[in-house]
Amino acid sequence: MLTISNLPEGLGEDLERFREEVRRFQAGQISPAEFRAFRVPQGIYEQREAGTFMMRVRFPGGVMLPDQMRALAHVSRRYGNGVLHVTTRQDVQVHRVLLENLYPALLDLYRAGLSTKGGGGNTVRNIVACYGSGVCPEEVFEVVPYSIALTEFMLSDPLSFQLPRKFKVAFSGCCKDCAGVAVSDVGFVAQRSGDRLGFAVYVGGGMGAHSRVADLLEEFVLPEEVPLVTEAIKRVFDRHGNRKNKHKARLRFLVEQLGLERFRALYQAELAKVRNEGLSLPPVRDLPRRYRAVPESEAVPGEGFAEWRAQNVVPQKQPGYYLVHIPLLLGDLAADTMEKLADVIAVHGEGMAVATPWQNLVVRGVHANELAPLYGRLVDLGLVQTPAALVRHLVACAGASTCQLGICLSRGLAGAIIDRLRQEGLDLDGRGELHLHISGCPNSCGRHPVASLGLHGAARRVGNYLVPHYVIQLGGRMAAGQTRLAQGREAVPARAVPAFVADFLHAFQASAQYPDYEAFLEAEGQEIVHQLADRYRAVPAFEEDPTYYYDWGATAPFSLALRGPGECSAGVFDLIEVDLANAQEALREGQKLRAATLAARALLVTQGREARDEVAAFDLFTQYFLDAGLVPESFRPLIERGRRSVLEAEPEAHFCAETAEVAALLQAVQELYAHMDPSLRFQPVELPDQP
Repeated sequence: MLTISNLPEGLGEDLERFREEVRRFQAGQISPAEFRAFRVPQGIYEQREAGTFMMRVRFPGGVMLPDQMRALAHVSRRYGNGVLHVTTRQDVQVHRVLLENLYPALLDLYRAGLSTKGGGGNTVRNIVACYGSGVCPEEVFEVVPYSIALTEFMLSDPLSFQLPRKFKVAFSGCCKDCAGVAVSDVGFVAQRSGDRLGFAVYVGGGMGAHSRVADLLEEFVLPEEVPLVTEAIKRVFDRHGNRKNKHKARLRFLVEQLGLERFRALYQAELAKVRNEGLSLPPVRDLPRRYRAVPESEAVPGEGFAEWRAQNVVPQKQPGYYLVHIPLLLGDLAADTMEKLADVIAVHGEGMAVATPWQNLVVRGVHANELAPLYGRLVDLGLVQTPAALVRHLVACAGASTCQLGICLSRGLAGAIIDRLRQEGLDLDGRGELHLHISGCPNSCGRHPVASLGLHGAARRVGNYLVPHYVIQLGGRMAAGQTRLAQGREAVPARAVPAFVADFLHAFQASAQYPDYEAFLEAEGQEIVHQLADRYRAVPAFEEDPTYYYDWGATAPFSLALRGPGECSAGVFDLIEVDLANAQEALREGQKLRAATLAARALLVTQGREARDEVAAFDLFTQYFLDAGLVPESFRPLIERGRRSVLEAEPEAHFCAETAEVAALLQAVQELYAHMDPSLRFQPVELPDQP
């Protein structure tokens, strides 16, 4: 079978070992933690629904062939939920695969020349490249063949699966940086130096709770140096990366810790060693694309063709040929539709599809005479979206719908925003590209730090209830040497976000006096956001409007109870810090019972528990902290007195406790919080006892 990238040697043996590990896990011979440590580097993640898994299939440069698309459809339909998901890193995910179906699914993918290996964990992840590589009029030269060659080189090395943390590499064909070099661990931007072609090398970028723009490491390296440069950087990362704290382990933290010059010195020393080793480098191969003249079609363009062409069809550097965008709503594509689209790809354009960083697909090499027939077939498949410009540039991560780390239902919010914009007939075609990105937590899987308008999920407490919120960030952009991260801390309740976004986009649409979005932001956009946030910030009482306490698409009140441990815990930490600060304030004001209640409630979220009232706060604290031995037993009488007091008519007056007692309880909770790692786990600590 024709493939784009050669699979690593020994992958067949890896699959047999995977089957054996599944058997051992089912037999209770290995623990869940041991099985997780094995399967995650293989690109297999457990989902929120117990016993179901997500498989992340690699596509170097995002390039996929029709037969591979059919294989994906088969695997998703037979073993998963029948819906494929295109990611922002040009992978494709298969969701809700049962444990017993993992090996058969992997085997079917392997037979199609596909693999999930390195799709997760502390590995070299899918190596991305510009989706317009080879056809973009602005590119210096085609870069996808280098991403494929580097993939083959990296995956042949066992060290690529044993790194301190994940390692992301990107290739961009010009300084527009469509592939996101500036926010990758390692990135290559095509350059011309005199009559030579090569790459500028960037290092130390990344997105997350602490996003960072990459630094320029090398101004120019020859293409044949790419594997050696990447290997040298990888070895520095392996030898000096933080393996103790995975939340400070990404390459960007190492670059910051060492400083760029010290990092460069280590890199140059490793590069000298690598050059002397005589490593076997994979060949750089051209893609198996086709270009052919197509006779004029007798097909009559259907209704909407002109609008579709204006929004989705872009001229290539090859005269008479076009790149066609196929927007996918939230990156999803039904397996049956994927299979039928494979048939379309097989007969139109260059014979392959390419995933984009915006969770969409493109087909390239489409002759002018093919456009009308192609449009008709896409309409038949339901793949002509409106409003096209907004759908194409709307990104949302999986969020709490499947991800154990998610805080909010980001996909539910995305759907609500689209519905609101459609109701108001709002589209921004003609006002430039505006990218709206949504992440369900601060961890940036939705790439909100580089969005024109970015949103990330957070939890806020209103009374005794948790309310889903989104933090608003503005002005992100990507361009080699000119990348800017989105900024902002305003938070709006999730239920108010669609109206907020619609009002903001109406304001932008009406700002014709400004040449572009950045000028609008600088002149008045930031102030408009502040005004709108003030307008939509209020949360009514639960009894007045309970919908504010339900996330978009949820059937139960908002909760963090099912949230698993993980690095995107920033929203949870925010919630804890608010409770602890309020407890300190209450203690200063002499409200000892309120301070004790807040102290008891503050860390319950780390145990997946919520207290709907003060009695529950004390009961749950007793169960999860006193009985568990996380705080000294000597605090039990204070907690019991607090519980009895809240049942009285005047609870504060009935609370018999010294200020020093409550202060000691609060200090114990604060000490426990200070020694909690970003995975919401408590580290051993000597806690203060009651005075």
